[in-house]
Amino acid sequence: MARTILPVKLHEKITVIIDDIRIDGMGIVYVTPTYPLYIADAIPGEKVFLEVIQVDKFSGYAKVIEIIEASNKRQNSHRQYLIAAGTAPLVNLKYDAQLELKQAQIKKLFQDKNITVTVEPTIGMHNPTYYRNKTIVPVKWQGGHLTSGFYRRGSHELVPMTDYFVNDQAIDQAIIKVRQVFENYKITAFDPDFEKGTIRYIMIRRGYYSHELMVVLVSNESALNFEKEIVKDIVAQLPEIKSLLFNFSPKKDFVLLSPNNRTLWGEDAIHDTLLGYDFIIGPNSFYQVNPQTTEVLYDLAAKKAALKPTDLVIDAYSGIGTIGITIANRVRQVIGVEVIPGAVADAQINMRANNINNADYILADAPKQFAKWQSERLQPNVVFVDPPRRGLTRELIQATTKMGPDKFVYISCNPVTLVRDATEIIQNGYHIDGPIVPVDQFPQTSHIESITIFKKNS
Repeated sequence: MARTILPVKLHEKITVIIDDIRIDGMGIVYVTPTYPLYIADAIPGEKVFLEVIQVDKFSGYAKVIEIIEASNKRQNSHRQYLIAAGTAPLVNLKYDAQLELKQAQIKKLFQDKNITVTVEPTIGMHNPTYYRNKTIVPVKWQGGHLTSGFYRRGSHELVPMTDYFVNDQAIDQAIIKVRQVFENYKITAFDPDFEKGTIRYIMIRRGYYSHELMVVLVSNESALNFEKEIVKDIVAQLPEIKSLLFNFSPKKDFVLLSPNNRTLWGEDAIHDTLLGYDFIIGPNSFYQVNPQTTEVLYDLAAKKAALKPTDLVIDAYSGIGTIGITIANRVRQVIGVEVIPGAVADAQINMRANNINNADYILADAPKQFAKWQSERLQPNVVFVDPPRRGLTRELIQATTKMGPDKFVYISCNPVTLVRDATEIIQNGYHIDGPIVPVDQFPQTSHIESITIFKKNS
């Protein structure tokens, strides 16, 4: 059997010029036209001295030893720990260059599929730091102390962090205080090497407008030693706290957060406002993590949809009702569909709390419910979809396009699945109406939200 000869060897050191940035924020250099090396913290056009640290038949990884010629788009954020953990891979790229990169990446993905589109400049933030209203961070005993942070890429070594740079700073301070309480009582932390220990994560939510704080203790075990004392100490340390919960989520279930919540102190949920509407936010609620740009995103999506007072709107993946409730006053009726029972219950509460009388929320799997509506000949005017990163299912696309809404408003958090889905939506009798609008919900990271309007062919 012929042995594969790779164009680079493990630990080989080479000088290269960076070609591109991958969709996940890693730099790319093509050693041959078909063999890429991926490099953290590398910007196109830079001349760098690399060491190859991983190879396989199709690609490899390298690390920067020295930047010989830096790009004029580079900045020194003095936060290499964020690069090491991969939590903010663009932190050393100037912000205007981040916005240009995200616009260019969406353009390229559509070009690669031979779909002609206009992509507008990315809408950014005035202050692209300390914006997240939620975080969930692992903890681990290292060096005799309980440490919080994120794991180094491809390892079980926790990179310690006190300044996450993208979280609301009050959240960063809350993490430190909760972690210290655990350390005081010598609470074990889940160790991925031994697959045992109690606390897996600390999750914090904070209302951007309300400043209400939720703390969730995510545990690998069903009980917490010194529970009463820990609750008392955490509450004393955090004046803004409104909700303290225990979430039993054993590692064997392979989920970050389970539905198994127990309220230790205070309320079961917190509140915040979005576009002037009040929302109840539970530990498992899907609620956009950047409230400042979410208001821009949702308002712009509604405007681009050109909603009319006579419209029947379906909101797929409706979550706790954020999109449907914020557009209800512009249309005749909103019907939301969501597969998570707690989210539907929250949506119904939010609807009543905001005196919305023309919306309804249904507990169902969206593709199956859409197929049912299609068989019943329900005729929506507009369908909103805001799917998870995996995008839409083929079943949902088929059922939606068979219902034949005039417009299909796609709010995407992953341009790769957006382009995949757009190809099928177009094949099913729709075209992209107007430009795609990127909105930077996640500065310093490689992620990008965008709004695409699909219109039925006449």
